[in-house]
Amino acid sequence: MHKFTTITTDLGEIQGLEFENGTKQFRGIRYATAERFAYPIAVDSWTGTYDATKFGNACPQFRTYDPEDKKDPKPFYYKEFREGVAFTYDEDCLFLNIYSPKDAKNAPVIIYIHGGAFQGGCGNELHMDGTAYAENGVIFVTINYRLGVLGFLCDRKLTKEAGHSGNYGLYDQLEAIKWVHSHIASFGGNPDNITLFGQSAGAMSIQQHCFSPLTKPYFNKAYMASGAGIGREFANVNPVEDSYDYFAKITDKLGATPDEWRKVPVQDLIETFKANIDINMMIHCCPHVDGIIIPQNPEKSLEGKAFADIPYLLSTNSEDMAPEFLHDMSKEFCNAVNDNGGKAYYFYFSRQLPGDTSGAFHSAELWYTMGSLKKCWRPLTNEDYVLSDNLVNMICEFVNTGSISCNAYDMPQVSFQIQP
Repeated sequence: MHKFTTITTDLGEIQGLEFENGTKQFRGIRYATAERFAYPIAVDSWTGTYDATKFGNACPQFRTYDPEDKKDPKPFYYKEFREGVAFTYDEDCLFLNIYSPKDAKNAPVIIYIHGGAFQGGCGNELHMDGTAYAENGVIFVTINYRLGVLGFLCDRKLTKEAGHSGNYGLYDQLEAIKWVHSHIASFGGNPDNITLFGQSAGAMSIQQHCFSPLTKPYFNKAYMASGAGIGREFANVNPVEDSYDYFAKITDKLGATPDEWRKVPVQDLIETFKANIDINMMIHCCPHVDGIIIPQNPEKSLEGKAFADIPYLLSTNSEDMAPEFLHDMSKEFCNAVNDNGGKAYYFYFSRQLPGDTSGAFHSAELWYTMGSLKKCWRPLTNEDYVLSDNLVNMICEFVNTGSISCNAYDMPQVSFQIQP
């Protein structure tokens, strides 16, 4: 049960939802606007009372036009995280959601960046519920950003037009982080205690923000799950110029100029992209070195100790995606931080989730680290709820202090392999 609540912010009045436990939710707040294949412009005011009682649009993606609920069998992650949830899709998708504690005042803040291989996802899937953190005194924010061809296409003509191209989704994330830093105090948050939390593509994104001079001033800690570190054989970050020819195969079918590309219906754009996908898609439709938000090859940034001087928490799972790469990437980054006087923790999640034989699969830990097990379809036991409570408490300790009392948590399914 909930009731409506209205607060006054530095942007204007906003109406959200207040729940029986006193926590509040402000859903679908527009943090920026953006034209197709152009960089975001921040929203810094609104007129009237903003309606933040429902989630905003997700970025159009493959599942928008190829519904997962119509497939047989249903995709694994549809059943896991999306079954029974309705989503709206539109290019107007730069929205965020705020879960705030009862009577929040100078509360620490988490900004969660979702995964999905830079091709899919949004900030209000089943597991992305910040209530557990709000109940523990932490403001939890989830964001939507541009994905796929809308978020990462790069092209010579677009570079000529704007001075650079690509990384639109990464700049969206930056704008959301800056928005939270500027305005979260109105919601009871502390802009000087912001933790970035992301998984898979979200963790890969945060890794780039940790190297970026544009983002470093706006956050204070980072938790990266199943995607942190420097990819070489896997999840490597290449120069934007390396992808011009790849995307030209798509833009050549859309028209002669960027203005013509912007007029193509979004479904036609995505289906043209899908029809031209090959095994190299993941190399091209992802973050690139553009000399600005990603100033140089991340390996050089690591060698030059150019990562943000903040506490880090990293994790991977026992049955993770490409585990041999993800484990090594995370450990290498943690060791680099700790060897240079910083503070970085790494833990290994091995809970074999009940309900099937997938084990601790890629993304499995999210039910636990989000504290959202009550929404999970699996036949969970008391052991699962205890594990989740301990993980949420551990992350809250990290968010509040930048440290973790590793031995204070009884978690046989979680092993700390690196700590300062």
